[in-house]
Amino acid sequence: MPSFYTVDRLGSLREGIILGLTRYDDIKPSELQQHVDAMFPDGVTTHGERYFLKNTSTPHLASPNIELLFEYVRRAFYVTRPSRFQSFFGCEKEQQAVAFRQRFGKPDNAVWEVQAHEFLVADMNLLMTGTSILVYSYFAHKYWRGEASQDPFWEVLLVPPVTVVRRAL
Repeated sequence: MPSFYTVDRLGSLREGIILGLTRYDDIKPSELQQHVDAMFPDGVTTHGERYFLKNTSTPHLASPNIELLFEYVRRAFYVTRPSRFQSFFGCEKEQQAVAFRQRFGKPDNAVWEVQAHEFLVADMNLLMTGTSILVYSYFAHKYWRGEASQDPFWEVLLVPPVTVVRRAL
């Protein structure tokens, strides 16, 4: 099984745990619950909870609006690609995870080795460099095709189940 590296910005990872989807059944009003159930009947990851369900996103990473646009482009044109809302994120190499931690995390955020059978490699910088809806749409298509921006930062969308192997740093 391929290995990757992820930065634990929430401090929730432990060796041996298996990360999966969580199905939420407490969303109010009921119309929104039905909407979530229709879109993600199997549940979402912590990323999906943060960006789709609760709007507790980190603006300097990606906005909920951009996440939603990318999701709808995926659903319309790249249905075989994993949803960001149902993925965990990592890097192909330990050094890339350290670079991510320096850019978006804190020095004490642990870097963990993780494993997943299914994954997609995409350029995270395509989520952050648009200047109009047209440009974001173009970048979303490039993202889902696995193409690079002018300054790529490659992330790996890890499809659950994801196994936490060991603390790397």
